[in-house]
Amino acid sequence: MNIIITSFEGSVDKTALERAFKGLELNLCISVTNKREVIPDLNAKEHLWMEERPLREGHFTDTNWNTIAPLDEELIERMRPFECVFMEMVGKYVHRTRFKLSGDMPYGERRRQYFSHLRYWNDFLDTRKINLVLMYHMPHKCYDYILYSLCKTKGIHVLYLEHLQAIDSIFVVRDWEDSVVEIGENIRRFSDEYADPEKPIPLSDNYQWYFEYFRREHPVVWYKPRQDGLVRRNFLLKWRKKALKVFKRNPRTFFQSVLSRQFWSHKLQQHRTIRFYDDHAKLPDLSRPFVYAPLHYQPEASTVPGAGAYADQERVIQLIAANLPKNVAIYIKEHPAQGERCRSIAFYKTLLAVPSVTFVPREMDTFQLIDHAVAIATGGGTAGFEGFMRQKPVLMFGHYYYQFAQGVHRIRTAEECKKAIDAIFAGKATISERQIRIFLKAIEECATPYPGPPDSPFEKYSQDEKTTLWAELIGRNVRQVMALLR
Repeated sequence: MNIIITSFEGSVDKTALERAFKGLELNLCISVTNKREVIPDLNAKEHLWMEERPLREGHFTDTNWNTIAPLDEELIERMRPFECVFMEMVGKYVHRTRFKLSGDMPYGERRRQYFSHLRYWNDFLDTRKINLVLMYHMPHKCYDYILYSLCKTKGIHVLYLEHLQAIDSIFVVRDWEDSVVEIGENIRRFSDEYADPEKPIPLSDNYQWYFEYFRREHPVVWYKPRQDGLVRRNFLLKWRKKALKVFKRNPRTFFQSVLSRQFWSHKLQQHRTIRFYDDHAKLPDLSRPFVYAPLHYQPEASTVPGAGAYADQERVIQLIAANLPKNVAIYIKEHPAQGERCRSIAFYKTLLAVPSVTFVPREMDTFQLIDHAVAIATGGGTAGFEGFMRQKPVLMFGHYYYQFAQGVHRIRTAEECKKAIDAIFAGKATISERQIRIFLKAIEECATPYPGPPDSPFEKYSQDEKTTLWAELIGRNVRQVMALLR
C-alpha cells in the first residue's frame, strides 16, 4: 500500500502512528509535517518527508512543471464543486504572501494557486499510485483539501480524525459531510432499545459527569477567550505588542510594513472593523423570544469546508430571519477570539440590515444566552452542542458530530428551515433528558478517548493507555482499507 500521512506533528502523534502501523508492511509512505523529527518509524520500503508549511502556502519547491501531467477539461469540470471552496479557503494565507500589505488576494492569484495545487497533487497521486490518505483533522489547509477532493473524485480512500473537544473523544471519519456516521447508527439502535420510558439509560461515570457538567448553571467554557487586542480602543496600543514581535523576528518585514501607506490603511480599516461591532453591540432583552446565533471563528475548518454553502454566515441569518415570527429577535454574538480577519464593516452592516438582528457584547456569557433562547443557530459550533445538552433545539447549517442528535435540525433548504422553525415555535421540537442520554451513550459506544487534556474527573485511562487506544482506532481503519485493496 502507498500512503500519504498529513499533519501529525507531536511526539504523541508519532507514538500513536508507530503503534497503529505495527505489523503492517507499506510500499511507500509519505509524511507531510513541519518537522522531520516527528515522522513515525514505520515498516515502509520507502519513507519520504515533505515539509507542510510551503505546501499549504502554495509553494511547490524544486518542482519541474514540464514533467508534470497537464490538466484536462474532464478533471477540471469534475473538480468544479471543490474549486469555489478552495477559492475562499486560500484567503487565510494572505498574511504570508506578497499581498499581506493590502490584506487581500486577487481573484486571479487565488485561481492560479488553485490550478497549481490541482495539477501538482493530481500528478502526485497518479505517479505514486497512492491508495490511502490519512489526515490528522478535517481538510482545511488548501493543499489537504485538494488532496481530499481529488481522492473523492478518483475513488482513493481518505481517513481523517475528528476530535470532539467538548467531550474529549476522537473518531475516524471518511467524509466530512457525513461526519461520524456511527453516532447516528447508535442513536437509532438505542432509541429502539430504550423506547420504554421507564427503562433507565445507563452511562459510565465518565459520561454521567459529561451529562451533569453541561447542564450546570454556569459551566466553565473549554476555550479561553482572547482579550488582548480586542479590548484596547487605542489604535497604536492595539498593534504595539504584535509590531514588537514582528520587529524581533524579521526587522526587514517590520520596516517594510511601517513605511508602507497601504499597510497603515489596511490596519486602520481592520481597527475600524473591530470597533464597528463593539460600538453597535448592546445588552439584549432576555425576556423577549429570540434565536441565539453565535458567529463562528474564522478562518477555520468549522465553516470552510464544514459549513458548506453557509460558510458566509450572513446567509444563515437572512434565511432564519425570513422564516421567524415577526416578534422574534436574532441575537448575534461575535466569537470571543475573532479579530478583524474574515470580517468587514460591510459584513456587519449586512447583518444589521436584518430588522430582527441585535449584536450583543462579545464578552457576554454564552450560557446565559443559550438558556434564554428559543433555539440556537450554528454551522456546527460548540454552542450548538452546548444548547442541545441544555435541551435547546438547534438549527444546524453545517456538518459536525452532533448533527444526528434528536432535536438538531440539519438545514439545507429554505423549506427545511421553515419546517424546523415552525416546529420549534409550535412546541413540537422539544429535547428530553432521555434523548440527551441516548446521544451520549451513542458516542460512548463508539468513542475513543483522545490522549491529552481536558479529562473528566472520572477518566479511567492514563495518557499512554489513551495513546494505545487511539493507535488501535487508526490501525483498525487502515486494516479495513488494506482489506478492500486486496
